[in-house]
Amino acid sequence: MKSGIRNFYSSFRKIALSLVLIVMLAGCGNEKSKSSFSEFTAIGAATTNPVIATGFRITDGEQERLLEIFNPADTLHPVARFYLVDSVCAGNRYADGITLEVPVQRMVCLSATHLSLLDALDKMEALVGVAGANYVVSGKFKERVANGKIKEIGIAGRYQLEALLELAPQIVMVSPQAGQAFEPLTNAGLTVIPNGDFLENHPLGRAEWIKMMGALTGTEKRSISIFDSISKSYNHLKQIAANTPHRPKVLAGKQYGGFWNLPGGKSYVAQLLHDAGAHYLWSDNENTGGLMLDFETVYNRGLGADYWRLLVYSDTIYTYDLLAREDGRYRNFAAFKKKQVLVCNTRTTAYHQQGLLQPHILLADYIHIFHPDLLHDHKNQYYHLMP
Repeated sequence: MKSGIRNFYSSFRKIALSLVLIVMLAGCGNEKSKSSFSEFTAIGAATTNPVIATGFRITDGEQERLLEIFNPADTLHPVARFYLVDSVCAGNRYADGITLEVPVQRMVCLSATHLSLLDALDKMEALVGVAGANYVVSGKFKERVANGKIKEIGIAGRYQLEALLELAPQIVMVSPQAGQAFEPLTNAGLTVIPNGDFLENHPLGRAEWIKMMGALTGTEKRSISIFDSISKSYNHLKQIAANTPHRPKVLAGKQYGGFWNLPGGKSYVAQLLHDAGAHYLWSDNENTGGLMLDFETVYNRGLGADYWRLLVYSDTIYTYDLLAREDGRYRNFAAFKKKQVLVCNTRTTAYHQQGLLQPHILLADYIHIFHPDLLHDHKNQYYHLMP
């Protein structure tokens, strides 16, 4: 996966640096409200700039705001630059980046996970097309699809170019996934913006990408307020869990395709588990992504784990019986025997759509399960002990 993402960013950087894309063809003489950029200058990039996220940066200029996108593995060299301006004209086109008129009015997202950012900023009307709509559980989104205000242009990771072009979007937001074909979009003259929120290793780093969306949609003040609230709640919960004397041992993942897939020790999931007052059994691992291990390796280390965390996609309620049917050896694990397997079913929850902006709720779910004497009033939203 890492090599695929690295190749994506490498290819994207070559194309982005070789093209100067004109997003809006309107001349400088056209009348246009300056409210969005006035908000830019009033706020200042020092406030908007990410505190934890490493995949983007925002810098103020004299008449523009510069949004830079980075590969988290290389935060010195941006893969793309976007100059955010009130109106595009000959006097403010930049040879080293893409000039983009903001606030963006027409956007296509090739990943449904980005919709929560627009929803939180009350800017869903800017979305005109999406791929992977079948994974979205938001009622507001489904209503706009039913009314024809949002068009489905393909499934997650694949899109119908002709249908997308008919929507005439100002920008197309993509996830830097291996195999994501963005060249046809740039060849067609579209502005493509990579959103690498899922590559952030800290839960708050992922949530902080709402500031990037705020810069694009003219809602920076709201984006800053939302993130500050999330950060405050998360750190408060983290402090509560830090004071607990017992840190239960946690196993994660299960077998797929002959290998046990589980989060690396420096991953987003590992950070959440640590902040929830748990001891993730692979916390000594330096990998920031996922691990693929043989069953015996996991069995030897994870057999006595107090809890077992699972993320599944199931049309039915996921149970111990279903888990055991996949591999009878699962019954030997202590967490299975003690009925301490926690599960999030992404089929019936909005984990992939809203979890990005709700790390504090994910953290509260974990704390409520690992430390039942804490957070008595919390109602778990994503993770539950398996029935």
